[in-house]
Amino acid sequence: MKTVLLYISLIVNVFIIVAVLFALNKYGGWKNLWAKVNNRGIENSYFHRKNLFEMLPVRDSGIVFLGNSITAQGEWSELFNGQDVVNRGIPGDHCDGIRERLDEIVKLQPRKVFLLIGVNDLAYHPPEVVLVKYEKLLVDILGKMPTTLVYLQTLFPVNNKVSPTPISNDAIRELNAGIRRLAVDNQLTIIDLHPLLQDANGNLDSIYTLDGLHINGLAYLKWAALIADKVKDDR
Repeated sequence: MKTVLLYISLIVNVFIIVAVLFALNKYGGWKNLWAKVNNRGIENSYFHRKNLFEMLPVRDSGIVFLGNSITAQGEWSELFNGQDVVNRGIPGDHCDGIRERLDEIVKLQPRKVFLLIGVNDLAYHPPEVVLVKYEKLLVDILGKMPTTLVYLQTLFPVNNKVSPTPISNDAIRELNAGIRRLAVDNQLTIIDLHPLLQDANGNLDSIYTLDGLHINGLAYLKWAALIADKVKDDR
């Protein structure tokens, strides 16, 4: 009797595993599942923050930090006290998202834009697809703000040992190579953030992150120090 129950249990478990794998594949694989679980509330937060930016009084802003949550979580006005700095990072944002809200950035008439974007795109698309999206965004930025100094920043690595993400460092390195080429082709300044926080194995160093993707205060201090001369330059 025990043997029969054991076989029945094994068959039921196999059936459950097959059903889970089938459902996972049907709905976009584990990467898509990871993104949905980890981005609960992100969409609403995105539109709330976007709406806030649209409602704020329009004023000329010297410097705009533009990007996703990694930019949004930086207290740039305090890191660069005395500089006319505006934070326009939105958690969950991606290349197409910034294109959709670019007119609000244009109204600020910034002298400089520090752009960091693309890591969220890599959760859904291969690097070559993300690079096409990135280039379209860059064309729009340069076309709508021809007198603005645009600084392209490479992506930080991730650390999938600290916490699994759907993004690989190989994909990040490939996208970064494309961003560097776009900087050269458009005669723009590239700020190479990628090596700034990486460990000996090419991962985001665990001393800078709790989730393998976002960064802590020490990391923001290092980032700010790296770009300080460009932020404070009067150009």
